[in-house]
Amino acid sequence: MRSAHVDLVSVPHGIMFHHFHGNRHAVTQGSITAQDFEDILCVLGPERFLHPSEWLARLDAGALRPEDLCLTFDDGLMSQYDVALPVMGRYGLKAFWFVYSTVFEGGIGRFEIYRAFRSRFFGTVDVFYADFFDTVRRELDIDVQRAVRADDIDGIRRDYPFYSVSDVQFRLLRDRVLGPERFDRVMEILIAERHITLEELAENLWMTPRHVVDLAAGGHHIGLHSYSHPTSLADLSRAEQHEEYARNLAHLHGLCGTRPAAVAHPVNSYNDATLEVLRELGIRCGFRANTAPCKAGEPLNASTLELAREDHANIINRLRAMETSKSENQHA
Repeated sequence: MRSAHVDLVSVPHGIMFHHFHGNRHAVTQGSITAQDFEDILCVLGPERFLHPSEWLARLDAGALRPEDLCLTFDDGLMSQYDVALPVMGRYGLKAFWFVYSTVFEGGIGRFEIYRAFRSRFFGTVDVFYADFFDTVRRELDIDVQRAVRADDIDGIRRDYPFYSVSDVQFRLLRDRVLGPERFDRVMEILIAERHITLEELAENLWMTPRHVVDLAAGGHHIGLHSYSHPTSLADLSRAEQHEEYARNLAHLHGLCGTRPAAVAHPVNSYNDATLEVLRELGIRCGFRANTAPCKAGEPLNASTLELAREDHANIINRLRAMETSKSENQHA
């Protein structure tokens, strides 16, 4: 696999990682192994990944080159620290780690807990979706097929081709139809039916403060990802968005002793008010979650707070497709 070639967009951008399995972490939807991670580094070229401080310096100077890449990790997950960090150490690489704060200050990070729940208690994610959609119909009298427009599904899949139709239906239903309160109600029904608690599901999901401090001390950049990781931050008022990011910044600054300069927009959700808030807070660098233009006709990197990122899922899918094609040709 390391001899493969993967085409990337011809602008400086981040490579985005979330979930890993191995080293006490179970397989979840979209998770990859340490070997998968190393394959991605080797195929793209470890020398292309800039140290976060170098990335920020070049960004400030307008000197980032089209071939420049950086590593980014979202959500402060323990699997990232356990599985990916040792691989990075072998190559002398540093990364941006985007951390939301609520789970470090006694809160419950439902976004990640729900993901762990569907991975642990359902044979496949499609089995979960079927149960979820049935519960929405039964409890809320909402017809999923009518509630989610086909045009919206197609639009999202153009930007995120690794999502299935059901993946997109679930996300649109969660973010645009149900809203946080009704979505939590449905998930709590499903969780109660399986006699598990949120606290039990949360075990070993996130790093501890010690791990975050260790990363910062080791030369990695700890950046903002909002305080509570809302799934549709752009729907919040400007004041609410300011609180999300100001609290996140205060927590990480106090924890690490260094002031964050970068942000990753959670669930790629932001608007003009978000960008204004981030500039007021002194944030110089921001990452989106895809490589599609923000708006038709705009460049991929529309501003220093809207830099593109390639999801690792796209890269690993291309690598596996090339391996399959190579194997089939050898046996033809």
